[in-house]
Amino acid sequence: MQIEFKKVGFNKKEITIERNSLQLHGVLDRQDKELVKFTGELTGSLELECSRCGLDFTKKIKEPIRLKFSDGIYRGFDDEADVIEFYEGKIDFDSIIDSEEESIKAGYNYCNHCEQQDEGENYGST
Repeated sequence: MQIEFKKVGFNKKEITIERNSLQLHGVLDRQDKELVKFTGELTGSLELECSRCGLDFTKKIKEPIRLKFSDGIYRGFDDEADVIEFYEGKIDFDSIIDSEEESIKAGYNYCNHCEQQDEGENYGST
């Protein structure tokens, strides 16, 4: 789903986008003529491979997402949210969901069995 940047008004707009097994839900809020803020949550489930044992498992996803979209080069600094610059005049939420999915898959993901083993090692129990 793409939303034209210029069509995002100063009134907050709630959006929900589903892609594959993930859903992005949140609020678009124009900050000024060149910056739009998105605050929301990515939910759903992903099929992942355990980084320790190599078995496939399903992980429930519930990640807060805070982004700002800049129509062109962003010259400021923002420690509150990641700033995404674009030049085509459209905010592409499909690519954002894909990027978040790839980021999760690229991380260290452990199945329940390996996660419980890890917790036992940390606390000295088996």
